[in-house]
Parts: sequence; C-alpha cells; structure tokens
Amino acid sequence: MQKQVRNLTEMAIAGDLPEIHKWYQENRELSLTTIDFYEKIIKPVMERVGILWERNSISVAEEHLATASIDYLMTQLRYQLLHPQFLQEAPSILLFCLEGEQHSLGLKMVSDVFRENKWNVKFLGPSVPTEEIIKTIDKWEPDAIGISVALSPLLPKLKECLNMIQDLEREIDILVGGRVASLYNLQEFGIENVHLCNDLRDIESFAVNGLSKSQPVLPEGDL
Repeated sequence: MQKQVRNLTEMAIAGDLPEIHKWYQENRELSLTTIDFYEKIIKPVMERVGILWERNSISVAEEHLATASIDYLMTQLRYQLLHPQFLQEAPSILLFCLEGEQHSLGLKMVSDVFRENKWNVKFLGPSVPTEEIIKTIDKWEPDAIGISVALSPLLPKLKECLNMIQDLEREIDILVGGRVASLYNLQEFGIENVHLCNDLRDIESFAVNGLSKSQPVLPEGDL
C-alpha cells in the first residue's frame, strides 16, 4: 500500500490527470471499501503532500495542484456511489463548511460515506454564509447536518450557526468535525443534538445506525 501512496503522491503533485485516471482504472479492484480507500490511500497521500510542503520540498502551487488532483480522483469514485433509485425515501443530510472555512476535501470524503450508505446528500461546499445555510435548512428540511470547521477564529461563527439552527426548533442531528471540534469543549455551547465526529468510522456509524436525539456530545472530533 505504501508504494501505491508514494506513486499517487507523485502523480498528484505533478497534476498528471491522465496518469491518475490510468492508476485508478488499474487499482479500482483493490478490494477496499470507500472508507478504507480514503483512510489507507487518500489521507496518507494528502499527509505526504502536507509534509513535503512544510519542508519546502514543493511549492504552494504544487500543493494546490495535488489537492485538485486528488479531488479529481475522488470524483471518479463518487460516480459509483450514487443510488438515485433510493433517494426519494432516503434519509437526508446537508453538508457545508462554515463561512471563512475553505478546506472542503475532508467533507467531500464524508459526503461519499453517506452516499455509499444510500443517503440523500446535499453538499454546499466551502465558506457558506450562515444566512444561506438557514434558508437551505428551512427549505430542504434535512434529517441531519454536517459542519466542517478547522480554524479556531471561526469558533464564534460556529456557535452563531448552531444557535440559529436551534432557533428553527426542529429535531435535526448535527455533526461537527474538524480541528476546532477536537480542541474545544463544544458542550459549553448548550446546543442539543450535536455530535462530534472523530474520523470517518464515526461518520459511517452515524450513516448506518443514526444517533438518538438524546445521545450526548462525544469528547472530540475530526470531520
């Protein structure tokens, strides 16, 4: 697996989409679930890219190119996870990054885990204004919401968003993840139905089993 990670890292940094597509076609039968593929290949690739960038071994442009390349690869996988025949009766989840949060690759992994488990997913992407989030919730009435936030300065924005969702007075499970979720005790917010997710396994557990409305907030998370 390390060889696969190393080779894919090199292709991603080079932005070689034809080779990445070829690699995917040749390795799509690795007998990995979506989560295993992300945990054992995609995440290690992005970690290697991050280390190389920190060491100044690659440029900012190459780091961005690698991210875009991995996003392309994930798109290839996503086509296999769509189950349109189930969407009418499927549970629904709304996924987004808080306004000011630009990193959405991890949340895309989350969206794919839900799609694989036959959820109806709406992915709003990075940096979504809170007012638009509330409008979408009010219009679409999702069963659950997933929020990604990694930047500490956005903690007040997270609390504001959670309060506005609570003001809707609807029973909606809220999943929160990202670096901020692991650094702060969000129980102090006093918001009900908030679940902190540690990794994609937590996400899969929710997607498969759901969480009771009275279940307490978990201690830490990384969505």
